[in-house]
Amino acid sequence: MKITQIIKTKTFFVLIFVLSCISASYSQTLSGKVVDEDNNGIENALVELANITLSTTTDNEGTWSITVPSSIEPFIKKHLRPVPVLKSNIIYFAVNSPNQQIKADIYTLNGSFIYNVINKKVKSGFYSLNPLKRTLNPNIYVVKFQIGNKTTCFRLLVTNRPELSEITLQNKKDSEITGMLRKQTVVIDTVKASKDGYSPASVPVSSYNEGPLTITLKKHIPSYYLNPPDPCYNQFHVDGCIQGDPGSACGGNCIVANSCSPPEDGSKANLVKTFICPRFMLFSTEMIQAAKDDARSYGWDENNPPFNYGVVGHDPDIGGIDDGPSSCCQCYQIIYEKPEPSSPQPPDLPYPKPLIVQSFNTAASGPYGFDVFMGAGGYGAFNSCYDDPDFSNTSNFDEFIYDEYPYQNPNSGGISFLRYPELCMDGWPPTIEGIQSAACQEKIRELCNQALVNSSEQITEDTRRSCIQSNQIESLYHQNWDVIVKRVRCPDNLTRVTGCRLIEDDLPLPSPEIQTPADALADGSFLSGYHTTTMQDCCKPTCAWSDWTENYGLPVDGEWNSFYSCDKNGLPFTK
Repeated sequence: MKITQIIKTKTFFVLIFVLSCISASYSQTLSGKVVDEDNNGIENALVELANITLSTTTDNEGTWSITVPSSIEPFIKKHLRPVPVLKSNIIYFAVNSPNQQIKADIYTLNGSFIYNVINKKVKSGFYSLNPLKRTLNPNIYVVKFQIGNKTTCFRLLVTNRPELSEITLQNKKDSEITGMLRKQTVVIDTVKASKDGYSPASVPVSSYNEGPLTITLKKHIPSYYLNPPDPCYNQFHVDGCIQGDPGSACGGNCIVANSCSPPEDGSKANLVKTFICPRFMLFSTEMIQAAKDDARSYGWDENNPPFNYGVVGHDPDIGGIDDGPSSCCQCYQIIYEKPEPSSPQPPDLPYPKPLIVQSFNTAASGPYGFDVFMGAGGYGAFNSCYDDPDFSNTSNFDEFIYDEYPYQNPNSGGISFLRYPELCMDGWPPTIEGIQSAACQEKIRELCNQALVNSSEQITEDTRRSCIQSNQIESLYHQNWDVIVKRVRCPDNLTRVTGCRLIEDDLPLPSPEIQTPADALADGSFLSGYHTTTMQDCCKPTCAWSDWTENYGLPVDGEWNSFYSCDKNGLPFTK
């Protein structure tokens, strides 16, 4: 009896031991730490698994752990192949999915497109690509290489005229490419970490027993944040510069040219040409994001920001909304009141969102006018957007931003529903149904989509969006409106897009609750009697010269003393 009890007891403890070993072997715990760039732990960061609904938050030291039940099997297992690399002017890469689109283009360092190397779908596997299929002069070039929607850029050094091969793409065996690329790994899940104010980050895992994992979060800096304007490009003549003396300021390059000629002096044909920056456009990627970021910062509605952002040409209205001889870099809240007679009228037509605009140009539309910069908004007095032989004041410098541009009668005011009454009006008075008709909107899209900048997909996309969106019922900005206006303090991120910032803490921020003419009149701090026009001429604006801010006594904030100017590829000149 005692022997039997002993045996049973031993059997029981053996069973417990075995079960505990089994349980331990299936224990699945991921752990780690979320840190900032200085390796300090980040508290209350959200840590979650992408493939299963498990998450946690970090403690006050940034540490975390997630226990995954042993019954959970990852429903996604994928081979993570390495990122492309460039070695000896050959690109080595891996394609994970069948029929994946690959594309490679060659550019100069300043962003000018030279040629396309390849643009085709390939099956999964390992490859090498020789991007040199044309003779290039010895120099440094840029290869923009895309696999699906992922882009990698390489600097390509050409030291002599290479012998070109007809074969540019070759399949490679895994063994042939080892040493060029890291070997593939199997990934079952991804650990994601995020927190407000930081850019999210993630780490792939091959099992649910990994750790400790360190995930580093970087402070969120919007992509449109740039350094201040380059003083070598925003002065009539650079202080401390001796023309041609490389030891003096700006290497002896003391002056630059406005891209528009006329009115620019034709003797400046050999100088660097400076243009307006397309990022200033109404509905540009940067302006849309800046409005969202400011909404978050100021406690406005981030999901539906109360304003759209833009820039305007505006001459100072001294004694009215302005108090000095230069309006450069000043901001205004514009409330839309009454459209043109050829437009549907409120209340049937909804008022567009108020614009928060910054003054970027003078000699525009007078002290009571605000000339809004938008895609295909109509030439101003001059034009360096596109080589348009029908416009008498097109630049003689033969440098333009656009390779293709919507055809327009040069003096018609650009691509607007107003220009096409036969398609956009179904009688008189004009109706919303007429503008929303398929014929009207197809015409608008057809013309707007003619805008093309070969060196920049973003400028192409932004111009088309700006042109189309400003002709929609809910945002019918592309016409001349009567407006009610108030000068306001510039929101921070608007100035990040433009480059010019004034010290004006005594001014109020824009008022998100003021949306309609009735709101503005009831508020009492807005002034009537103003109007808008529209434009896109691509010339360097007045306020991209610091002479128009500092020499007029405007309280600029340090080096943020002018609008950016850009090269013909839309790249800002920054310090």
